[in-house]
Amino acid sequence: MRIRAVAGLVTAGALALTTAVATGTAAEAKERPCGRPVMTSGTGSQGTPWTLKSQYDDDGTPPNRLVAGEEFEINTEAAGQRWSVSFTDNGTEFFRNDNDISTADGIREVHPNPVARGNPNHMAVHAVRKDAAGNVIEVIDGAVDLAPPPARCAR
Repeated sequence: MRIRAVAGLVTAGALALTTAVATGTAAEAKERPCGRPVMTSGTGSQGTPWTLKSQYDDDGTPPNRLVAGEEFEINTEAAGQRWSVSFTDNGTEFFRNDNDISTADGIREVHPNPVARGNPNHMAVHAVRKDAAGNVIEVIDGAVDLAPPPARCAR
């Protein structure tokens, strides 16, 4: 009887510790020092679904560790499509790939851009799908706005 009671207490303690660790990790992920991501989604001019997510992060290269990253996905559902994809931050281009070829899952581009403290950032994407002759088939334009990064970010 005594062994069962001890085993029950050990099991209950392990369960409580596991729950606390899992809950703590989830809470920490929600409250990242640089804030939560901002997302938008839509469809291109021919109906292809896309998503754009942007957020601040503190993993840039010194001396400016603060970056605003863009994550862009096009759900092409077909391999071999040719797209031109560019990212801008406050109107200044910081990434371009004029020959982005889709896989069976689509296209996914993730790129950070160093940013200054105290400024908002307008993160935008422009994507154009062309056929082999260079004729435009589809256009995607999306954007999100990031408020200035929190003071606790990248200290």
